[in-house]
Amino acid sequence: MQNNNRPRVLITSPWFSPALLNRLKENFDVRANHMERWFTENELCSIIGEFDAVIAGLDPFTSRVLKNASSLKLIARRGIGIDTIDLLTCKRMGVKVTNTPVQEEETAVAEFTFSLILNLTRNISRSSYSLKSGSWQRERYLGKGIGEITVGILGLGHIGSRVAELVHKMGGHVIYYDPYVDSKTFRKVNLTELFKESDIVSIHAPKTQETINMINREQFSLMKKGSHLINTSRAEIINMQDLEWVVNNGTIASVALDVFAEEPPEIDDFLISDKVLVTPHIAAFTEKSFSKIDEICCNNVEKVILNGAEPDYRIV
Repeated sequence: MQNNNRPRVLITSPWFSPALLNRLKENFDVRANHMERWFTENELCSIIGEFDAVIAGLDPFTSRVLKNASSLKLIARRGIGIDTIDLLTCKRMGVKVTNTPVQEEETAVAEFTFSLILNLTRNISRSSYSLKSGSWQRERYLGKGIGEITVGILGLGHIGSRVAELVHKMGGHVIYYDPYVDSKTFRKVNLTELFKESDIVSIHAPKTQETINMINREQFSLMKKGSHLINTSRAEIINMQDLEWVVNNGTIASVALDVFAEEPPEIDDFLISDKVLVTPHIAAFTEKSFSKIDEICCNNVEKVILNGAEPDYRIV
């Protein structure tokens, strides 16, 4: 039963540790998300005024939502990316914002990305799709080993650098594009060189005004015939119409997408193609990663709301 004297916490992520949820309930009235999707802007506007803290997924914390958040003191982002939160409005309102840039999550995404590299270059999903359709064509799926390819990393941050290290340790050649990072291990190239030279391009850039639609027909037209593309970062970095064009014209052999502009996405002819491997935004989904992320969010809610203390990993 709700206790009106206790602070209130909204957990918008459909996934949260049951043990930590029970811990929060000892000191807070907690509303969890049972919808298996993010909240919409309108839904948040109608309820946000009730809460002192939010443990947030990728829900849209826009200026419109935040203007209704009269009691809000903290948005604890359950993950790394903060592009769905209006940070300027939070700063103006005095709402603290944190994220969880922890090693466990970075490792999970890097491992997942590396598995996609193997999947695409060795035709694992495509050959499985073919076999289940009744076709036995082994010669059609001759692949390449890691030591035979050049992997281009777009964004050599924490996750991109981990992917690069995994590829390097397995004998692969790595190049990267990142105007803000200099590496002593890997060769830095410009964007044109990245798409011209890579057998597989893996995207690890944040969503910013600078990166939205950064990858479009201009870059795709530079790619080698038979090359591959992976995106485990943010969907908006790629122009999807241009991606469909380059896949349909046969330049790119295959694509792996773990992120979408709308989640869940509308499944169309492009997404069901055997050239397109799609997963439901699960790159960070490991038990260890989730346990650490949820613990940080829980700790930050307790620090800010119960103790008036400074949270960990504060952005604003």
